[in-house]
Amino acid sequence: MIGAGDFGVFFNPKDFGTPATLHLSVGDKQVTGIFNNPQQTAKLKGGGFVDGDKASLLLPDNDAAGLNVRDRVTVAGSQWQLVRPPVPEGSGLTRVYLGVKDAKQSTKPAIRY
Repeated sequence: MIGAGDFGVFFNPKDFGTPATLHLSVGDKQVTGIFNNPQQTAKLKGGGFVDGDKASLLLPDNDAAGLNVRDRVTVAGSQWQLVRPPVPEGSGLTRVYLGVKDAKQSTKPAIRY
């Protein structure tokens, strides 16, 4: 049985873990998190974007320490930007919500309008 604080097994890159680089003001920090990328972005004819769920990265609290809104994160070969403050989940894990930072993420709609 897995108890509180035993979640390290899930962060193994051979299982659910994804290596990431946090670009902090004090320098880059290499971490492994659980990446959730359900992002679907559609460009509107009148301007602007509509997107589905935000991509997120789940990190141990100590790895997420020092992250702020607009900090850059590189995950899965793409740069992202924190779009809201990190959210501690109360279990020793913190979720950070990511938004499009570079042109590598598709802006083609996955949902037809």
